[in-house]
Amino acid sequence: MSIHDWTRVPAGIFHHLLGTWLFELAGELNEGILPRGYYALGEQVMSGVVPDVLTLERRGLPPVPPSFSEDEAEAALPERTATLTAMAADPSYPPRPCVLAIRHVTGDQVVAIVEIVSPGNKRDAAELGALVEKTVVSLSKGIHVTLIDLHPPCARDPDGLHNVIWREIGQQPTAFVPERPLLFVSYAASQHGIKAYIEPRAVGEDLPAMPLFLTTRKRVSLPLASSYRKAFAKVPAHLREVLER
Repeated sequence: MSIHDWTRVPAGIFHHLLGTWLFELAGELNEGILPRGYYALGEQVMSGVVPDVLTLERRGLPPVPPSFSEDEAEAALPERTATLTAMAADPSYPPRPCVLAIRHVTGDQVVAIVEIVSPGNKRDAAELGALVEKTVVSLSKGIHVTLIDLHPPCARDPDGLHNVIWREIGQQPTAFVPERPLLFVSYAASQHGIKAYIEPRAVGEDLPAMPLFLTTRKRVSLPLASSYRKAFAKVPAHLREVLER
């Protein structure tokens, strides 16, 4: 399947695809592509850092029976006092980044991550900086990274996201092809340095077969095309029609 032009639909539609794509990708990796001892899981990332343990706390208001009126529901809440209160009338929620983490059963350590860039990651300098920091920190810890960017460059990454990361680690920019601005990059991290394997693409071209490094000498091929096809099939039909025009 060829790459679609995701600028044709709202950013939330790609975010829906992103989550589905990650889990389809994890499923295919776990069904025999990854060698014995390795497994893939979709994981949350907080504040640009891969956490050792992420504890989720379920918080919310007490459930209100459907028969309650709004006034009765308000009265049912426990009394609370506060010195100051604030109301966000039109909150803007940052995207919740998700990655596919490849772990080894020995200590369940992360050996590689797959990051699919969302439009929100390029929304402002802070979001882009968090993505770049997460990538650089992962590489500095010897975690291999595969980055998938299906969104055209903006003012914050005019020469592609890879070059933003590359400059961050003190390297000269690599060649960027404006006619093929979508990027697939696999980074192999070792004590001797970082090697980047870059595949530029354009809308309408096929997804490449990218290496997923497990060690500096061991790698598998990511099933990007087949997992993307499965994820795209789960996008609502009327939106698929827009993207396939």
